[in-house]
Amino acid sequence: MSNNLLLSISLKYWQDFQDTLAKVMDANIYIFDVNGASFSRFSRPVELCQEVNKGEKICNEKCIRFYKSALRSLEDKGILTCPYGIRLYAYRLGTYAQKIGFLVITPTRIRTEVSGEEENIFLTKVHSIYQTINEVLKAILEKNLLGLRRLELNSIYEISRLLTSTVELDKVLDLITNSLIIIYKADLSFVGLREGDKIRIAQAKGEYGHLLIGREWPMVQPLIEQVFSKVEPSSLSIEELMTLPGLTGLEVAPGNEIVIYPLWTALGAVGMLGIVVPVSLDDDGSRNLQIYANFAAVALANATLIRRLEREAETDFMTGFFNKRALRNMLVQELERVTRYSTPLSVILLDIDDFKSYNDTFGHLAGDIVLQKTAEIIKNSIRLVDIAGRYGGEEFVIILPGTKKEGAARVAERIRKSIEIYPFPHRRVTVSLGVASAKRNDSVDSLLARADQACYQAKRQGKNRFCLDPS
Repeated sequence: MSNNLLLSISLKYWQDFQDTLAKVMDANIYIFDVNGASFSRFSRPVELCQEVNKGEKICNEKCIRFYKSALRSLEDKGILTCPYGIRLYAYRLGTYAQKIGFLVITPTRIRTEVSGEEENIFLTKVHSIYQTINEVLKAILEKNLLGLRRLELNSIYEISRLLTSTVELDKVLDLITNSLIIIYKADLSFVGLREGDKIRIAQAKGEYGHLLIGREWPMVQPLIEQVFSKVEPSSLSIEELMTLPGLTGLEVAPGNEIVIYPLWTALGAVGMLGIVVPVSLDDDGSRNLQIYANFAAVALANATLIRRLEREAETDFMTGFFNKRALRNMLVQELERVTRYSTPLSVILLDIDDFKSYNDTFGHLAGDIVLQKTAEIIKNSIRLVDIAGRYGGEEFVIILPGTKKEGAARVAERIRKSIEIYPFPHRRVTVSLGVASAKRNDSVDSLLARADQACYQAKRQGKNRFCLDPS
């Protein structure tokens, strides 16, 4: 039997699964075979590696020699330091009887000072990654080499444990679909989320996954209604699946089984899970997949609820825009990009002229309409990549990534003019705007302060105009 058991695993699908796991756990993962040769690559770029290798390779010859030597002497696990100072958490994969290879895990960023609590948190992540990868690899290899499913349940348990502890919806979706491809050698896996009275395919992996993502069907569509009429999975033919509108070009090889699981929780249906497998599932496989679907339902319900709460916490109720807290958090991220990549960034601070007088004269209901319509005009005047929010009272902030001061001035004038000519009830409404561009050492407060000063200057000059920060 070949020493390199990893050769029996599809590297393409494995890398996708590994990258998803790395994203879920916020770590970096690398797999080596039993000889210390690279099987998969680092899931994420390592800053120091990119610097050493000018962004071209993840490892140079010095690194490769180090890995081969260090991993060969590794017993079960150990903490290593590479020649360039990156801390590595290494594990031997497999069992003493069946050696698979080696797992190396690193932080996603180079950290200089780490507290004891942060170290313990990361070590917990590292051990969870090892347990999951080891069980999944053993399950895949046992099925490939012996045709058995004994270890399948262990790998499903490990992944399910991660699923129910992950709160970011996109990570949950990626982990569900990628792990099904890996464990079951599925040709296609997909997850549909229930959104009111319809099902929307939120994620799909496999050869034809791109044909499914974003598709929407009403809950009363006959096939969807059939799937949710029971709690058990539905086994479908390709002809039945193709009755769903918009599925043109989808192909399923003869003999493949299409199984759709309705995802139920105590709160009702949260979505559906679909898988196309090359052979019919036996009783153990069906039971294991049902267990996985149950975990997936709980994980999706949790992640969906948390996303909704997060959106509500970030959203201004009156306008539907981001609120002050969310805007400041986003501006922090944009300023980090300015520092790292030297990309331009501008902000506009907008203040509705004489808004208190409008409110006092015509009532708060009329004032609410002005706020809502102003937000709508702003939204229609900016790009999809731009970020707009209500900063408080009658103030709005617009973040313009990749935009210099001159471009921001054009946006400000477009917004000013659109508001000036809009037929608001009772009387004309105008706005004053201040434009500022980020400097390399700017903080959120310093950038917004300059935009506020420019807005104040526009007020002093007679309102209904914009001014540029002169600095």
